[in-house]
Amino acid sequence: MNTKSSLAVWVDPNCRGAWDVALPDGPPHLTCDTLDAARKVGQLSAASRWPCELIVHDAYHRVIQRVIIDDGSGPSGV
Repeated sequence: MNTKSSLAVWVDPNCRGAWDVALPDGPPHLTCDTLDAARKVGQLSAASRWPCELIVHDAYHRVIQRVIIDDGSGPSGV
């Protein structure tokens, strides 16, 4: 799990086939069974703190979504 930025929510695959969501000020990570569930948790978490960035990786660790939330309105177009 990559937690480079303290102002970012990261969604990454883990070694067990599930998905981890790393929050900047929460527990070390939350685990979800599917990418869709992890993405929803990440979006809600990022929308509740701003400015914040949501970064979602696929199973090959490629960035598939990157949204900067800087106005408190939540992610748009996702």
